[in-house]
Amino acid sequence: MLKSINQAYLLVSVILYFILSPKISGEYILINLFVMLSVITYFTVLYTNIDINLKSYTKTYLSTEVFLYSLLFVAMENSISYFYSNNFFMFSMSDAVTYHKSTIEILNKPLLEAIDQYLTHMGFDDLGMILVLYPIYHIYPSNITLNIFYLLVTVITTVGIFELAKNFMSDKYAFLASLSYSLSSFVLLFNATGLKESFMIMLVVLSFKYYYSLNKKLSSSIAFLSTIISLLFFRPALAVMIIGVIGLSSILSNKGSIGKKIFAFLIFLFLIAMSNSILAEIESYTTGGMDTLVEARDMKGSSVSFAYIVHILSQAIGPIPTLISSEKILTMFYAPGLIYRILLAFPFWLAIFYIYKTRDYKLYPLVFFVLMEMSSLAFILDGLELRKSMPHIPFVFVIAFWFLDKYDNRVLRIKKRKRFNQFFKFSMFIFVLLIFYWNFR
Repeated sequence: MLKSINQAYLLVSVILYFILSPKISGEYILINLFVMLSVITYFTVLYTNIDINLKSYTKTYLSTEVFLYSLLFVAMENSISYFYSNNFFMFSMSDAVTYHKSTIEILNKPLLEAIDQYLTHMGFDDLGMILVLYPIYHIYPSNITLNIFYLLVTVITTVGIFELAKNFMSDKYAFLASLSYSLSSFVLLFNATGLKESFMIMLVVLSFKYYYSLNKKLSSSIAFLSTIISLLFFRPALAVMIIGVIGLSSILSNKGSIGKKIFAFLIFLFLIAMSNSILAEIESYTTGGMDTLVEARDMKGSSVSFAYIVHILSQAIGPIPTLISSEKILTMFYAPGLIYRILLAFPFWLAIFYIYKTRDYKLYPLVFFVLMEMSSLAFILDGLELRKSMPHIPFVFVIAFWFLDKYDNRVLRIKKRKRFNQFFKFSMFIFVLLIFYWNFR
């Protein structure tokens, strides 16, 4: 099935871009050419890595491949950004520029004084980005410095996904899951911007990686707590979600000691005690409350019910990409990777079904985290926003590749395999129609 998805990715991407080619603006032809190069190289790398020597599925080989590929494409993206806008912020002139300017203003001050000055006019949940920029801007105050740093962050994230995935699947499919995520166009885009997502996602991935190592090393407990605390400086809701899904998984699992059950129960008591803070966090994401949010959606000309259908669907299989646009430039850069993510929706949801059916409790924390974030984003009508979806997308890849590993190696028994394959092809066709409709709506 994995080979079929990879082949479908190339075919679908070429067809979609060919059909949509009349919408291409001459002004952004360089970006469109870059996007097509991204599709071809991404497919080539994934396709060739399926059949390499089994001994090559190692951290060293994976790290080298991801680093070199990311270096090449981030350099090209920065060049394109400079060509069109005379800066390296990749058409992200709001948050990225704010982080940059805020750090420049406090760079000549001691760290504690710098933090105090920053918090007088900015929020606590963005402080983490300033703490990242402050030391590396002492090397050289440029977004390029951050991009170089993010290359190292990407390698750490890649290895983290690989080691996490090996808890559930073969080394080969853990390798391919990590590779396919790390080389996705949306990951490369965030590595080229001045936004906080790349570092924040590393923390999310590492928190789960260390959680699954808690019984092996004492240092993993310290590292787990450190990543959770660090997330409070980026997006506090994520730290709460991770703690919550771990607690829920421990309660539902038939395995584990009484101590773990008590610990999980205490986690839920903590979440209840923190309910006011959690509601405040939700309110900040809903622009002042659900009433205000619904009113804002109505002003855009769509009914609330239709808006919820779109956002639920977008979270279930996407976000759905806008392939060509002369207004939303960033969407063109990350669209190729989202096409692949949509094609993974079929094995992802089948994985959810079989994980529940087989009571594979080990995967519950990842499943609950993905479903909780998907549901939350759909609830607050933010299901189309890629930035908000990024924290759970690595685990969509891991869960989908869990199914692909079990299916391709015939661990899962599918009674009517021929009919199942027909259903798979039909699902791919529906996904392509949805992307096509979205881009011509």
